[in-house]
Amino acid sequence: MNKNLLIIPLVAAVIVLIFPFVFFYGNQIMIITTTSMLPVLYPNDMIVVKPATVQDVSEGDIIAFDSHMEMGIVAHRAIAIYDHKGEMVIDTKGDNNESEDPWFVTDNDLIGIVDKTIPKLGILLVAPVRYALVAVIIISAISMLKDHLTESKKRASL
Repeated sequence: MNKNLLIIPLVAAVIVLIFPFVFFYGNQIMIITTTSMLPVLYPNDMIVVKPATVQDVSEGDIIAFDSHMEMGIVAHRAIAIYDHKGEMVIDTKGDNNESEDPWFVTDNDLIGIVDKTIPKLGILLVAPVRYALVAVIIISAISMLKDHLTESKKRASL
């Protein structure tokens, strides 16, 4: 088998899996899974979240935070920042939701501010696709190793 044909999917899979994390090192990479932030963020959009504290957030920023509920990590817009019993907190709301969220965000909950959005790239990082890319890497590597070992044996027998 032509080795170049194996290298292409191997390199492509590695780039897709690793590139976002290397390019945006120091930030969190997240994938939007709901429609709560339409029309700004769509499902399968990849967002880059830069670490921040409540003091770094301005009203209107889109922030990512742990909701401590079954929905887990949420990316919603900061609609108010105020002092609550001596602690600065943030009220949030999804742009596509009718009412604001029933919680406030503290420094302990806040992951950061959404810095960049890359439309639809998140589809490559969701679990099933990620597993398929890992399978491509493994299969390509095994095939290349097998070809290399076969070639070595042929040379040794000459």
